[in-house]
Amino acid sequence: MSYAPSIRIIPENCRGCRRCQVACSSYDPGPLNPRLAGIQILRLENQAGDYPVINMECLERFCGKSHSRHMEQKPACVSACLFGALEMAEREENDE
Repeated sequence: MSYAPSIRIIPENCRGCRRCQVACSSYDPGPLNPRLAGIQILRLENQAGDYPVINMECLERFCGKSHSRHMEQKPACVSACLFGALEMAEREENDE
Protein backbone atom coordinates (compact mmCIF):
# COMPACT_ATOMS: atom_id res chain seq x y z
CA MET A 1 0.00 0.00 0.00
CA SER A 2 1.31 3.45 -0.85
CA TYR A 3 0.26 6.98 -0.07
CA ALA A 4 -0.70 9.52 -2.70
CA PRO A 5 -1.16 13.25 -2.33
CA SER A 6 -4.75 14.43 -2.36
CA ILE A 7 -6.73 17.57 -1.67
CA ARG A 8 -8.82 17.75 1.49
CA ILE A 9 -11.86 20.04 1.52
CA ILE A 10 -12.85 21.85 4.72
CA PRO A 11 -16.21 23.35 3.69
CA GLU A 12 -16.82 25.40 6.84
CA ASN A 13 -13.77 27.53 5.93
CA CYS A 14 -15.00 28.33 2.40
CA ARG A 15 -16.12 31.94 1.88
CA GLY A 16 -17.15 31.56 -1.76
CA CYS A 17 -14.50 33.93 -3.15
CA ARG A 18 -13.74 31.56 -6.06
CA ARG A 19 -10.00 32.30 -6.04
CA CYS A 20 -9.43 28.55 -6.29
CA GLN A 21 -11.45 28.39 -9.52
CA VAL A 22 -9.51 31.22 -11.12
CA ALA A 23 -6.17 29.71 -10.06
CA CYS A 24 -7.15 26.29 -11.41
CA SER A 25 -8.36 27.77 -14.68
CA SER A 26 -5.15 29.74 -15.16
CA TYR A 27 -2.96 26.66 -14.57
CA ASP A 28 -3.86 24.94 -17.84
CA PRO A 29 -3.02 26.53 -21.19
CA GLY A 30 -5.90 28.07 -23.07
CA PRO A 31 -8.47 30.70 -22.24
CA LEU A 32 -9.05 31.68 -18.62
CA ASN A 33 -12.50 30.28 -17.87
CA PRO A 34 -13.31 29.47 -14.21
CA ARG A 35 -16.40 27.52 -15.34
CA LEU A 36 -14.05 24.91 -16.82
CA ALA A 37 -11.87 24.64 -13.70
CA GLY A 38 -11.39 21.34 -11.91
CA ILE A 39 -12.98 22.87 -8.81
CA GLN A 40 -16.38 24.50 -8.54
CA ILE A 41 -18.07 26.31 -5.67
CA LEU A 42 -21.63 25.28 -4.95
CA ARG A 43 -23.85 27.72 -3.12
CA LEU A 44 -25.93 25.88 -0.54
CA GLU A 45 -29.04 28.00 -0.09
CA ASN A 46 -30.65 25.94 2.65
CA GLN A 47 -27.41 25.77 4.66
CA ALA A 48 -26.35 29.37 3.99
CA GLY A 49 -22.87 28.49 2.83
CA ASP A 50 -20.55 27.63 -0.02
CA TYR A 51 -19.07 24.21 -0.72
CA PRO A 52 -16.01 23.52 -2.90
CA VAL A 53 -16.35 20.44 -5.12
CA ILE A 54 -13.41 18.94 -7.01
CA ASN A 55 -14.21 16.91 -10.12
CA MET A 56 -13.01 13.30 -10.42
CA GLU A 57 -10.56 14.01 -13.24
CA CYS A 58 -8.83 16.62 -11.13
CA LEU A 59 -8.69 14.29 -8.12
CA GLU A 60 -6.89 11.72 -10.28
CA ARG A 61 -4.37 14.08 -11.89
CA PHE A 62 -4.38 17.46 -10.17
CA CYS A 63 -1.62 19.93 -10.95
CA GLY A 64 0.49 19.05 -7.89
CA LYS A 65 0.09 15.27 -7.90
CA SER A 66 3.33 14.51 -9.70
CA HIS A 67 5.41 16.30 -7.08
CA SER A 68 6.89 14.40 -4.17
CA ARG A 69 5.27 14.91 -0.81
CA HIS A 70 8.42 16.60 0.49
CA MET A 71 8.22 19.41 -2.04
CA GLU A 72 6.50 22.59 -1.00
CA GLN A 73 4.67 23.12 -4.29
CA LYS A 74 0.92 22.74 -3.92
CA PRO A 75 -1.89 22.56 -6.46
CA ALA A 76 -2.94 25.98 -7.73
CA CYS A 77 -6.31 25.84 -5.95
CA VAL A 78 -4.75 25.03 -2.56
CA SER A 79 -2.18 27.82 -2.90
CA ALA A 80 -4.86 30.34 -3.88
CA CYS A 81 -7.22 29.63 -0.96
CA LEU A 82 -6.83 32.35 1.68
CA PHE A 83 -9.21 30.77 4.19
CA GLY A 84 -7.87 27.23 4.55
CA ALA A 85 -10.82 25.53 2.87
CA LEU A 86 -8.41 23.42 0.78
CA GLU A 87 -5.32 21.67 2.08
CA MET A 88 -2.97 18.91 1.03
CA ALA A 89 -3.45 15.47 2.55
CA GLU A 90 -2.34 11.92 1.86
CA ARG A 91 -4.63 9.03 1.06
CA GLU A 92 -3.89 5.34 0.81
CA GLU A 93 -3.72 3.75 -2.62
CA ASN A 94 -3.82 0.04 -3.35
CA ASP A 95 -0.80 -1.12 -5.34
CA GLU A 96 -2.61 -3.77 -7.35
